[in-house]
Amino acid sequence: MSTPVVVVPPITPVRDVARHMDYSGIGCVVVSEGRGVTGVVTDRDLALRVVAQGEDGDTPVGRVMSEHPVVVGPEDEVEVAFDVFRRHAFRRLPVVDDAGVVGMLTIDDLLLQMHQLTADLITPVVKEISEPQRQSD
Repeated sequence: MSTPVVVVPPITPVRDVARHMDYSGIGCVVVSEGRGVTGVVTDRDLALRVVAQGEDGDTPVGRVMSEHPVVVGPEDEVEVAFDVFRRHAFRRLPVVDDAGVVGMLTIDDLLLQMHQLTADLITPVVKEISEPQRQSD
């Protein structure tokens, strides 16, 4: 998962949210009041729910966010995240514990992890194949 996560209150103007995304190089911001997750807003949300609808930059992010996002816990098995991504049409998943948001898990994170695991599994095999085998006397 990626940390830290940008978290803003629902009254934050979408202009400021877009600036946070640009500065941090991210495509998703968590919206929260207190410790819970109220919603998430993505760069796509800003394009479709703000720009395309002619909304003003001062529009509170709470008006355009996706409410009640699905979240996972930091102790959840990776299969839980895979299952969530398979069942829903989104690419980012807030990771939340009792204290609040602790990270953001993305499909890219999982793909990179799978690639690394595959490389770790294949490396010994490739080494075995590429090194000449010694004949025993």
